[in-house]
Amino acid sequence: MKTKYNFDLQVYKTVADNINKYLALKNISIEELATIADIKLDYLSKFLNYNPNLTISIYDLYKISVILDTNINNFFN
Repeated sequence: MKTKYNFDLQVYKTVADNINKYLALKNISIEELATIADIKLDYLSKFLNYNPNLTISIYDLYKISVILDTNINNFFN
């Protein structure tokens, strides 16, 4: 039995919005974050600008949370 999942794009937007918020709070650019987290800048920029065709790994979210000095759970609130 194959189950079809409908992803709520609001979750995607919430995560991207919160990462952008913490970037501003920590005064870190997307370029700096991409370099430190070892994530391609083009990919990270597209993700943070709500490209619904992209996914991000838990590992990358975790790295971002460490760099931004926040709990990963804060990205989902």
